[in-house]
Amino acid sequence: MALKHSKKWFPMKARILAYGAYMILSILISLIVAAVPALFLFAWAFWNIDSILNGLGWPFIDVQSAFQGTFNANFPTIVYTKFWGIIFLIPIGLFCYALFLGILIGMFKLSRRGIPHLEDGYYKQETEDWLLYEFAQVYYILIPYFAGFFSIFLDTSPRHMLFGAKIGKNTIIGNGRIFNPERTIVGENCFFGYDAILSGHVYESGCLYLKTVKLGNNVTVGSNAVILAGANIGDNVLIAATSVVPKDKVIPPNTIWVRGKALPRKPVPCEEAEAYAVGSPTAGVGTDED
Repeated sequence: MALKHSKKWFPMKARILAYGAYMILSILISLIVAAVPALFLFAWAFWNIDSILNGLGWPFIDVQSAFQGTFNANFPTIVYTKFWGIIFLIPIGLFCYALFLGILIGMFKLSRRGIPHLEDGYYKQETEDWLLYEFAQVYYILIPYFAGFFSIFLDTSPRHMLFGAKIGKNTIIGNGRIFNPERTIVGENCFFGYDAILSGHVYESGCLYLKTVKLGNNVTVGSNAVILAGANIGDNVLIAATSVVPKDKVIPPNTIWVRGKALPRKPVPCEEAEAYAVGSPTAGVGTDED
C-alpha cells in the first residue's frame, strides 16, 4: 500500500504547531462557550425558584411557612429566603451541568472538523501526520473527564456514535473501549466484555496505520480481547477473552477466534436459545438422555 502524505501548505513544523495551537484554543473556547450559559442558568434558577414556586401557592408556600415557623431561630436568614433554592440545589446543579456537557460535546464535534481527517492507510512518523491524528482524538478522549456524574451514560454507545461510530441495535459496548469511533462499524446484537478493545489504528515500523474495523451481527468480544485496525469479523463470531485479532485479519462467520485460529462454531437454533432464556418455563431445567 502506498504511503500517504497530507498537502504541505507551509513548512511541516509550523503546520503542526498551528494545528496544536488551534486544538488548545478551540478546547478553551469550547469550555467558555459551554460554561457561560450553564452558570447563568444556575444562578438565575437558584435566585428565582423561591418566588416561582411560592407564587404557585399550595403546597410550596405552606411547606416553607411550616419550616420557618418550626425552626425560626435555628438557621441563618438565607435558609428561609432561599428555601427552595437550597432544597433543589443538587437537581438544579445536575441539570445545568448536563446543559454544559451538551454544549461542550457540540463544540468539540465542531472544533474537531478543523483538524484534517486522515484517510485509511500508512503515514510515516517523519511526516508528523500522526500528530494530526492524535490532535483529532483529543476531543473524543476528553469527554469522559468532563462528564463526571454523567460519565456512566456518556462512556457508552451514545458517546461513540456522536463521534462517528456506526453501532447496530441491541449492541452493548458496556465497559469495552473504542479507540477510533470514526473507524468503527459494529453490527446488531453484539456484546463487549470488560476492557475489550477496538482500535482503528496501529503504530508499527515507524508508521501509523489507519483502517476501519468491521464487526458483523451477533459478535461477542471477550474480556481484554484486542481487535486491531482493518479487522473484518463475520456474523456469529466469538472472540475469546484476552485474544488478539491482528490488523487486516478476516474472520469468517460462525467461528470462535482463539489462540490465533478460527475454529468452527455450531450455531444455536433460535428455538433452543429461546427455550433456555431467562424467564422461560424451561430455563434451568436439564434434559434426560437415555
